[in-house]
Amino acid sequence: EVDISMDYRNLLDFRGKSVLITGGNGSMGAEFAKAFASCGADVAIADKNDEGSDEIIKDCEKFGSRAFFIPVDLLNLSSIDKMVHEAINKMGKIDILCNHAGFNNRKAAVDYTEADWDALIGVDLKAVFFVATKVGAHMIERRQGKIINTASVSAARGHKNLSIYASAKGGIRQMTKVLAHEWAEYGINVNAIGPGYVVTKQTENYVKDPQVFQSLVSHIPMGRLGLPEDMASVVLFLASEGASYITGQTIFAEGGRMID
Repeated sequence: EVDISMDYRNLLDFRGKSVLITGGNGSMGAEFAKAFASCGADVAIADKNDEGSDEIIKDCEKFGSRAFFIPVDLLNLSSIDKMVHEAINKMGKIDILCNHAGFNNRKAAVDYTEADWDALIGVDLKAVFFVATKVGAHMIERRQGKIINTASVSAARGHKNLSIYASAKGGIRQMTKVLAHEWAEYGINVNAIGPGYVVTKQTENYVKDPQVFQSLVSHIPMGRLGLPEDMASVVLFLASEGASYITGQTIFAEGGRMID
């Protein structure tokens, strides 16, 4: 019999926890960093370049948290190794991984090149797997940890001009289940978030075009695009003790777009 006395009022207290966020300089990654820092965690943001990272680190430090930038080339496995070691050296451990980095390249399926395939699958699926397994090995040793991968509504829907991206995100959804199954015995939870359209640097062009914006919003029952804060809130919950009995799941946060 497990005796858990859940501290409901302080579920999002992450003091003493250490978080690694890949893609930490993007709109959502930066919001994840600030969200965890505001709840007391130490944060390492990893990205291919440090553009904008000073500001994110300052935002995190305002809450009294320690924050670090770690460079990483996600197409290089030794660079992934180095990132994980550096995060552990700087913070002492990794309690939570936001396995978030990814990008998109929209084209008709017949127009994609092999280079497009290699780049998209390399960052959006291969790197996600090896980041998870490198951090997972550390978490297995410690017999605890929370991993939150970033999938997409494209993991479940067949929207046009996203064939390679959707293949990668569908892969993340399945990978999340398998890793959750393998690592449950070590006290590790592996879940994913599936964002719909979120207002970020990557989507700002759609938001600027009124026609495109209207056609997007018309498919979303809640009548708006998501915000990085909407995604960060789900990530915080999945990283919390409140989600300790949830594993292998992809939580779609998309304003009801998939209901109908």
